[in-house]
Amino acid sequence: MFSKSISAISILLLVVAGAFHVARAAIANDHHQQQLINEAANILAYEAGAKTSFAISREHYQPITDCMFVTSESGPFSYVSTSNSDDVCGIYFLTDPDRTVEIHFDSYDVPCDHRGLLAVVDGWELNGELFPNEGDHILPIKDRVTEFCGKNRWYRSKKIFTSSQNAALIQYRVPLRGRGFVVSARYPKNPRPCNVLSVSTTDPFTLRNYGKRINCTLMAVYPGTVQVIALEVGSISPSHSVARMTETGTLRKCDTMSPQDQVQIGGSRDLDTTKLDVIDSICGIDSKSDIKESVPYDVTVVRLISSGYCDNSVTVAIRSIIDNDMLEAISGL
Repeated sequence: MFSKSISAISILLLVVAGAFHVARAAIANDHHQQQLINEAANILAYEAGAKTSFAISREHYQPITDCMFVTSESGPFSYVSTSNSDDVCGIYFLTDPDRTVEIHFDSYDVPCDHRGLLAVVDGWELNGELFPNEGDHILPIKDRVTEFCGKNRWYRSKKIFTSSQNAALIQYRVPLRGRGFVVSARYPKNPRPCNVLSVSTTDPFTLRNYGKRINCTLMAVYPGTVQVIALEVGSISPSHSVARMTETGTLRKCDTMSPQDQVQIGGSRDLDTTKLDVIDSICGIDSKSDIKESVPYDVTVVRLISSGYCDNSVTVAIRSIIDNDMLEAISGL
């Protein structure tokens, strides 16, 4: 990635201020049509429509004017440098949990000889921290970042990149006035979502491993209450020709009882879930679980750890901690 990372001040605006203001706005809206929006800072916009169409005329380009820009729209988006600054900026794409992000560079003019650079990240990066982390992703870090520069016009082949989850990032440095790029996005269905950056403060989501040896993480960038709705972690997959276990209820302290198949609930101060502070670890078979855990951290995390010998799943909802005084105390706003 870029040697010069996005500034810590901008990161705090996105992760801390943005998360808390967005959570307050979402809670105030109708729960069936809520939009995670902070228009003043342009920090986070979640909109359901116009996710697949590229049939937009050039005069309808959406100009990118903020260094930290988050969107779930299709675009097309245009960036034109207004100075010779070598600041590094980012476009953060976020979509539904069961979709991926497909990024199309329609054209770009980013001179290599002026240290111009474009980078596409499979996931989100903030201040050197990655989501999903290396241990939870199907690809090594070196295969999740593509850097390039130069010039590509409309009549040439587009550069296309597809993420592994519902979040992706373009980082760019265009230190020459008048140069830039045009980019669009599509959001194809993901039949087996694993790692998910939450876009809702109410909707439940099911993490599952599909019988594979893989870790899957649901992350929300706000302090929240995790409600476990259903749990099936530790039952043997039918492919192993062993009968499923009967309901055991929710078992606790599974980090010592069943470390290879468990659900970790916790929080962190940034996107790196390897630094997760685990509040609870659970496993077992419970179709009517009523577990609730409050996570008073900047980031709320539910992580499903799977050995590959079990067909694991957990259904949870992460609801924002709605008490304003508590939010302000945690965020320091």
